[in-house]
Amino acid sequence: MDKDLQLSLANNAKEWLALSLSISSAEKEAFTKVHDGFFVTYGAAFMAHVYRLTFEQALQSMPEQERSRLLVTFREAMGRAIDEHYTSTPS
Repeated sequence: MDKDLQLSLANNAKEWLALSLSISSAEKEAFTKVHDGFFVTYGAAFMAHVYRLTFEQALQSMPEQERSRLLVTFREAMGRAIDEHYTSTPS
């Protein structure tokens, strides 16, 4: 492969990366609008139900190792959130 082709491929890869990042930003923005709209319209209990269903569906389609890592991370985050809740709540 000659230098011009290598440079062209490298530039092409950079352009695709930039495009994918911009799409990700647009998708994040769209998700935020939809999420916040549902949260305001239906409330926290509804969204907790949605989060749980999403989490369960994601777990079903993951390989065992990834599922285990996600569950460990979830337990750690839950533990921190509980600690923070009781630390910041006046007795």
